[in-house]
Amino acid sequence: MLFRQVHLDFHTPELPFQLGKNFDKQQFQAALQMGHVNSMTLCARDHHGHIFYDTTLAARHPQMKGDFLMQEVDACHEIGVRCPLYATVGWDAYAAKQHPEWLERKVDGGLYGFDEVGQLGPGWRTLCFNTGYVDYLKTQVTDMLAHFKGKVDGVFFDIIRQDECFCDQCIQKMQAQGLDPTSHADRLAFATATKQTFKHEMTAMIHAILPDCPIFYNEGNITPAIRPNLADYDHLEIESLASADWGYQHFPVTVRYAKKLGVPYIGMTGKFQRNWADFGSLKNLAALEYECFLPIAHGAGCSIGDQMYPDGTLQLATYKEIGQVYGVIEQLEPYIHDQESTADIAVMHTALYHKPKAKVDPSLAGVTNMLNEAHLMFDIVDAEMSLDEYRVVILPDMVRLTPPLADKLKAYVTAGGKLLLTYHSGLMRDSDQFAPFLGLEARGEDAFHPTYAKFDPALAGADLGKAELVLHGNAYNVQGAGQPIGTRFNPMYNRTFAHYYSHYQAPISGQSRYPFGLATANVAYIGSDLFAMYKEFGVREYREIVLYALTKVLGYQRRLMTDAPITADVVVNRVPAQHDYLIHYMHYIPVRRAKRLDTIEAATPVTNTHFALKLATGQAVQAVKTLRGGVQLPYTVTDEGMVAFTLPELDNYEVIQVITDDK
Repeated sequence: MLFRQVHLDFHTPELPFQLGKNFDKQQFQAALQMGHVNSMTLCARDHHGHIFYDTTLAARHPQMKGDFLMQEVDACHEIGVRCPLYATVGWDAYAAKQHPEWLERKVDGGLYGFDEVGQLGPGWRTLCFNTGYVDYLKTQVTDMLAHFKGKVDGVFFDIIRQDECFCDQCIQKMQAQGLDPTSHADRLAFATATKQTFKHEMTAMIHAILPDCPIFYNEGNITPAIRPNLADYDHLEIESLASADWGYQHFPVTVRYAKKLGVPYIGMTGKFQRNWADFGSLKNLAALEYECFLPIAHGAGCSIGDQMYPDGTLQLATYKEIGQVYGVIEQLEPYIHDQESTADIAVMHTALYHKPKAKVDPSLAGVTNMLNEAHLMFDIVDAEMSLDEYRVVILPDMVRLTPPLADKLKAYVTAGGKLLLTYHSGLMRDSDQFAPFLGLEARGEDAFHPTYAKFDPALAGADLGKAELVLHGNAYNVQGAGQPIGTRFNPMYNRTFAHYYSHYQAPISGQSRYPFGLATANVAYIGSDLFAMYKEFGVREYREIVLYALTKVLGYQRRLMTDAPITADVVVNRVPAQHDYLIHYMHYIPVRRAKRLDTIEAATPVTNTHFALKLATGQAVQAVKTLRGGVQLPYTVTDEGMVAFTLPELDNYEVIQVITDDK
């Protein structure tokens, strides 16, 4: 895997001067070397529909002379930099103008697209994959591969989307397949199948020409919906510009799923303060550090988005900053290849059977935040992945079960695995009944909103047991033979126009007929949508409830003990070939000082952080050292087989190597 990549946008409309007129090979190469870049994705066809290499096709950029993209490719290859070719798919302004019949249509005849798509709007209109546009695109891709024969390092396809389209072609094809164009479910299924077919066909076409050509299709997110097309991908790129629409929540969730899909994966951020093409902006160095170091911690490569100026030049300040980050990663590269997760907790993805409304489902975000703040090691999995390596599986809030998934979880529990379920998780998809092996009887939604809970301090600890706790979310009623987890209470009444109490909810009243949660030896169920509540309200006690359920109810024991701040990221990986562990430790705190975005201005130092790592049976520690600082750390080994040590000072990011020798 190449860890130090740049994604170089070049969406360039018609110009009043020659495109790329100031391109200078030596200056271009110097910028890449300053940035420690070893791969750069270069634009072959852009959202304006223009082609940037010498071709007889009509979409050739009108102000281009010579073979601009070939100059870039040759310049990269001369200095050993790989350069995949970028091709837009869903947006093509040139094709949209020439062939408006190829555009996606809404039910009222309106258009889909980016920004303003009306007659006077400055936005890109989305093209439909059920029209002649796909053949037009295939012609261009075939031309591109022929032109760069022997020089193609891969293809990056962007804007892979198919909306619920009402164009004539879509309606006719739906009817021919026996689908109902008036049905939302049929339209969604048809759009999904259309997109999958496009990827299958495009991959087959490219591999018939270049059998080993790496291909990636960018849909702006990676969820279980990728499964039917996973074989069409050479690798995954997690587009996640934290200061843009994705936010700092998206990458930590998505990478924990992507790493389990069995193909190499890359985290992609941008150099921009806001979003793509935010010319004249440069992200704070600390923010760029965090957005690159976090992918490395999760075993991913890095890609930083930039955009070339229309005259063919790069902003040198950008590559100086990139070099400050990629220089650190280059130093770490001998150690970070082939890292594997040490997670012993699995979180079942909430988007198993539906398309999420947002880039990150609130329940999935909530559980990710809780476990990351507690510095527990966890992966996000889907129904096809093995659960054998995990001691606990969490089903957050909305994971209903199919019969095969219910059977899989039953076998997991029978073999000694532990389950933690909340709210609707565990209910069957085709009924409002729980899977029988759970031993829970469904009694429907609770009538009160919100509800309250109380906990026995002797069991849950003094912090949870100090007072009643309001639960700002939904509650589901269950009965069963398990032991209660806490006690649910009702408010005096729901807040309505007829009776309301002060500013918010009414205070606590009588005990509910139903428990807050129930537990058996291997299954713990909590009747509130606790994870979505945590994402919405951030109540610390909600996190403490989950930790109580994991550690005291289900008996989970941590493999890593640390007093690192909850605002820090701590990720433990193993490197099997070297018989060692890598503890990635960083402390960057995103803040919202602006109306539209979060950012990071500086890392927050930490002193005297204590760690204790449980080694695998048969392993003995040989040394503990910091890879960036190059310092050997004193350590002790406890009677429980944990290697304990202290990091005296963390400035921003450190990787601690625990070297072991298998006995």
